[in-house]
Amino acid sequence: MVFISVLRLCLLCLTQAAAGLQSLDHSVMFALLGGDITLPCGIPSLKSCSSVNWNMSGEFGSATEMVKAGRVTAPNALRLGLQTDCSLDINDLELNDARLYSCGSGTLNSSVSLQILELIERSTPADGTIELHCFLNMFKGYIPCNNKGIHIKWSTEDNTPLNGKRFRFENPSECFSKLIITKRLTDHHRKWKCQLTQNSTVKAAIMYTTTLQDGIEEVFAAAGESVSLSCSNTSSLLVGGRMKWAVGERTLTDDASPYKGQTEAYHVNKDSSLVISKVSAVHAGDYQCSESSGQQTVLNRIRLHTLDVSTEHGPADDNLTLTCVLTCTTECGKDLNLTWSGGSQNSWQSTLMNVNNTLINSLFLPVSPKNDELTCFVHREGEVTASKKWHTVNSLQTPAWVVLPLALLICITAGGLYIFMKRKHNKDAGNEQSSIGMTHVYEVIQDAHNEELHQQRKTKGAAATTTDSFYDLLQAVN
Repeated sequence: MVFISVLRLCLLCLTQAAAGLQSLDHSVMFALLGGDITLPCGIPSLKSCSSVNWNMSGEFGSATEMVKAGRVTAPNALRLGLQTDCSLDINDLELNDARLYSCGSGTLNSSVSLQILELIERSTPADGTIELHCFLNMFKGYIPCNNKGIHIKWSTEDNTPLNGKRFRFENPSECFSKLIITKRLTDHHRKWKCQLTQNSTVKAAIMYTTTLQDGIEEVFAAAGESVSLSCSNTSSLLVGGRMKWAVGERTLTDDASPYKGQTEAYHVNKDSSLVISKVSAVHAGDYQCSESSGQQTVLNRIRLHTLDVSTEHGPADDNLTLTCVLTCTTECGKDLNLTWSGGSQNSWQSTLMNVNNTLINSLFLPVSPKNDELTCFVHREGEVTASKKWHTVNSLQTPAWVVLPLALLICITAGGLYIFMKRKHNKDAGNEQSSIGMTHVYEVIQDAHNEELHQQRKTKGAAATTTDSFYDLLQAVN
């Protein structure tokens, strides 16, 4: 295989020399299956891509045209693109894309080798072990690397190097590494990372999730937070099948009768995952998702550990004790650890205890910290899996002091509005009384005028009556 690779490169170089091309460089790039990559055209001072050609090496020294005169001509043109600087884009990478590429313009030519980093699990490991292989390959499979400074490193998901007696490494070459793990049931659904470095710089990284038959997944959650427990392989449910969740011997929810606790809040999403809205220590336990119709089939097992922090002040509030508690299902394993971080650590005194099903780390502070933030971390074989923060509250920064200027402004505004409304009310009342007074005067004048008219009419009536009576008397005398 090494001989064929060298022969292929020699044939390509001879082809370029026969064509009168001047080779500028040969670089190597690394990528992952399904990812995207941009291959640079190493020809300097290109003013236009109209003269640029891209070719891909084939078997036995043949070449496949990818770009001609600045235009993509390859059959898989939908996954290819040419950038303004004449670099070649390849999307949704396949193993067949891992080849040697050349960019040419006139008599100048540069080449780049694209190599794929893969991570697979050996199907037949030794008893009681998990064996993972991480290696570089091209379209023909694994190839030894000729580049100096390349190394493969193994780590957890958060980039913590794997340490401990149950991890063993074998390195057939700088481009091939094996990770052999002494198996535990809690390695179910655990992620492992393979990183390819060149001159101490990470060039590519890939993760793999192990799945164990009858395994149990470990999940860590901080108190007060929400956690989602996945019911794996729900796609395997039979038509008309029903799913249920249980913790220990207690059924939490199923399709027929959802469980409703008085102090616990559970609900199931459409993807059948179980959500606990506010985690507390009482939620620690072994959860199980199963298909309940017909013969019961367990789909996933999850062991939930919970983390919480409590505080206790001294008699005179001059010291403080923070207690970080990890609550496990039965017993906290030796691979679990609690640590504190943050604040001023000069006067810290911490003690770690493993009591029954709890792991406790108490932190004694002789002087109550001012405006500090401390964090308790859970480590599993060095990997951080959960954290819980605690912070002091400075009296000068309490919400009452923060909202005091706003409260004063509200009070002043309310006072001004009250005075304005009071004055307006008094003014309206005065206007109303003036109106009533004038109306009363007008009514008195009207009454007096009417009385005067009435008296005048009464006098005229009396005079008329006297005149008529005197006329009647004269008539009688006559």
